[in-house]
Amino acid sequence: MAAPASDKNDGSKSESSGGIKAMLPLILNIVLLPVMAFAMTQYVLLPRLNSAGSTAAATEAGHDNDSAGAGDASHGDKHADPASHSPDSGKGGHSSDAGGHGGGADTTEMIDPVTVNVAGTMGSRLLMAKIGVRGTHPKLKDIVTARGSDLRDAASSLLYTKTLMDIERQGSRITIKAELKNAFLKVLGPGVFTEVVLPDMAVQ
Repeated sequence: MAAPASDKNDGSKSESSGGIKAMLPLILNIVLLPVMAFAMTQYVLLPRLNSAGSTAAATEAGHDNDSAGAGDASHGDKHADPASHSPDSGKGGHSSDAGGHGGGADTTEMIDPVTVNVAGTMGSRLLMAKIGVRGTHPKLKDIVTARGSDLRDAASSLLYTKTLMDIERQGSRITIKAELKNAFLKVLGPGVFTEVVLPDMAVQ
């Protein structure tokens, strides 16, 4: 016996409604996922990216300002250096220069050559020496000229005691210069000269 037409229609309607209900979640996912992705990008990700970019830019600008300030400070220090050459500091420099030039330039003044008999040779050998004094005293030349005879006498008295062994000994020139300096200090006093020069000394 054939089923009524109404029963057939009800069965087809229930099948179609059941199929739509089963596909509804899939349809919703397909429709809503792009919308949700757009919303997340527009209202969440982009604001965070913008804030992060702003923070990085502000930090970089701060570093630039700090480096610029340090550059200005160093530049200011360089310009501040000439301040040390102010009139007051210049006066200090001149005072030190005056102290340096107070002694005059380093000069050497020679006395007349000295010739003596070598000790122990019975007058058969002669010692000849050229002697000078070196110093920065502004009146060194005048003093040496005025006391030249006394300096020659002191040098002769010293060299007259030297034997051939004394003269030929290694380092004898250094020893004789030191002894001449002590002898000249007794004649000229301290502060007049700094050292004795002995450019030539020979035995004949």
